[in-house]
Amino acid sequence: MPYKKLIIPLLIGLFNALLLIFPREVLGAAREGLLLWFHTILPSLLPFVIGTNLLIKLGFMRFIGGIIAPLTKNVFGISGAGGTAFITGIVSGYPIGAKTVGDLCREGDIKPDEARRLLAFCNNAGPLFIVGAVGIGMFGDAKAGYLLWVGHILGALAVGLLGRSGEKNKKNNFGGIQRNYLQRLNGEPFGKALGESVKNAMEAMILVGGLIILFNVVACIFRLMIGLEEGIAAGIFGGLLEISGGTKAIAAEGINTLSLAAAAFVIAFGGFSVHAQAMHFTAGTGIKAGVYLSCKILHGVLAAVFTVILFTLL
Repeated sequence: MPYKKLIIPLLIGLFNALLLIFPREVLGAAREGLLLWFHTILPSLLPFVIGTNLLIKLGFMRFIGGIIAPLTKNVFGISGAGGTAFITGIVSGYPIGAKTVGDLCREGDIKPDEARRLLAFCNNAGPLFIVGAVGIGMFGDAKAGYLLWVGHILGALAVGLLGRSGEKNKKNNFGGIQRNYLQRLNGEPFGKALGESVKNAMEAMILVGGLIILFNVVACIFRLMIGLEEGIAAGIFGGLLEISGGTKAIAAEGINTLSLAAAAFVIAFGGFSVHAQAMHFTAGTGIKAGVYLSCKILHGVLAAVFTVILFTLL
């Protein structure tokens, strides 16, 4: 129907109008998002992005992929190159896992089918954010951060294993990555690879910063409209849009079973700000947003369950 084409422009127009209705709150939310990006996200992620880009362009990801291919194939049903994407996503955090999947797919190191499966469980929050920002900075306890981090990783592994069960009868094509992998170290010249890696990393970080600011403002407007300012419910709602503000509101309720479960869900789900970044970095790989979102919801539920179990036991 032609009316459907009007929905998005009307929503954007409403958003612009709300910016004028709540100028003070919007300015504060935008400033908060900018400072979060500049002081935390940019310095913590930029070196990882440059390093990951360099490893891909120099062919080192193919080399490592060849070594770990037997393990990743038997456990997750993915190639060795796919395994490096999971490791990168776990270590560096959002949205580097998604960017690595997109880059590997465009470079021909993994197939589009594998890229779709990989994104379901390799785009994760990093330990620096979970332990440092959330555990120490928000909950005021490093133990809470480590608990959330372990639950987060266990949830991601469970999603990967569940995806493996659906692929067990299919024959995987690993592109010969595990064979003659020493020959695959031939990549671009270092000077060219370094320049392109820094350029691509800066472009990626500017995009990430813009989306963080945008969704921080959107979350602020939604909270003002529905009257949710504090509490776990407000944190979960805000976390569905932007992860940092949501976890901060949840952590204000202290360390207990409910707050840890809610924080685990929000961190694993990632928020639509992270999902917008993931869809940008994997554009052209055939990944459908609906399938990816379903897997992130599953990851959120599993991470919350594992976190509650660990909290109860420990």
